[in-house]
Amino acid sequence: MPARGGAGTPSRTSGLGSTTARSTTGGQGLQSKTFETARGGTVTVGGGRGSGTTAGGATVGGAAGGVKVETAGGNTFARGSGAIGATDGQSAAVAAGSRGGVQTAGGASAVRGSGVRAATDGTNTAVRAGGATGVRDAAGNTAVNVRGGYADSSGYRQGGSITAGRNQWGYAGVNVRGGYGVGGTGRVGSATAVRGPAGNVVTAGRGAAYANGQFIGGRAWAGVNGAYTRWGYFSPGWYGRYPGAWWPGKWAVAATAWATATWATAGSYCGCSGDGYYYDYGESVTYEDGTVYYEDQPAGTAEEYYEQASQIADSGATAVNQEWLPLGVFAIIAEPAQTTTDRVVQLALNKQGDIRGNFQDFLTEEVTPVIGAVDKQSQRVALRLEGNDTVVLETGLYNLTNDEVPALVHFGKDRREPRTLIRLKNPQTEE
Repeated sequence: MPARGGAGTPSRTSGLGSTTARSTTGGQGLQSKTFETARGGTVTVGGGRGSGTTAGGATVGGAAGGVKVETAGGNTFARGSGAIGATDGQSAAVAAGSRGGVQTAGGASAVRGSGVRAATDGTNTAVRAGGATGVRDAAGNTAVNVRGGYADSSGYRQGGSITAGRNQWGYAGVNVRGGYGVGGTGRVGSATAVRGPAGNVVTAGRGAAYANGQFIGGRAWAGVNGAYTRWGYFSPGWYGRYPGAWWPGKWAVAATAWATATWATAGSYCGCSGDGYYYDYGESVTYEDGTVYYEDQPAGTAEEYYEQASQIADSGATAVNQEWLPLGVFAIIAEPAQTTTDRVVQLALNKQGDIRGNFQDFLTEEVTPVIGAVDKQSQRVALRLEGNDTVVLETGLYNLTNDEVPALVHFGKDRREPRTLIRLKNPQTEE
């Protein structure tokens, strides 16, 4: 094939077609060459090596190399590697790594990297290795996997992996796995979590899943809804059977007590602006040595936290009947695997942030009005049963817009237990 370059320019033929080379050299042991293909693509090859001796007599060496291919259509492929080592004649250390990647003209990309480090003092040794793989499509969906491992001459071994994915709407999921072995003993572990676009996080213990912007679980939600049969409750006829029950007077929307409110609706209705805060008791809310933490930030002592909940609940005591936004009807369960319930609570919200509703115990067939409120700054919701000044149930307003609602029941300042509210979706309504 005739050369396409001018005089004095070497020509090559390869699987990429005819190429014209432009060669540049800079520095001792460092050089790169660029080749233009017949179809308008560019191939760049770089490499280098070098070594030296320090004033203290140690030897240091290094090497590197890389290849980059750019097509006429805008796609790019790259591959690089490097290594460096040092020794004083007895102790030694070495590090090496490589990276490959691709980026399409449409904006999708993928990358792969790996590395290793090793050291010895002549007797003891330690080695650490790791790798990472990531991919992103043109729409912004991403996935990444990171792996690492460590071993030393004492017999200790450690490994770990993190896998995460994020879609274009901001939902992200992550799984973390780890394990170690030493002296015949081994241990492994795994944790999974999901993060919503508003920054709310839910762990695998609550299903780790989103659907239409909702945190949902699996067996508990399906089991409770599948076993529930009292769908005619909280209707006009039901209120006639329980004259002491709370009655809304007027709904804010043309709906029933079973209606579902989204965070956008409920938050703006009572003046809670911004993203919703997800309260997950035992996860994002923890008790440690008498102090309560929310997302690792202290929220007060256990006694102060209880008093805060009591004050929030009491702040809604003077609400007057007006237009009420239904928050729905929830079954109350105490165990994650529970699939039936004998207690339900119906809740509604007004524009001042007051909350009203009814608690029904199916074992006694008693109905007790619910009194409470939402604190607009923290978005904490606290509820009492009418006539009970000690027990307080707390959750978050954002929680109440989801299908599984972590909650905490305070039986006074010194005792508390977690509960879960399961939204009951009435098949007899359009909601």
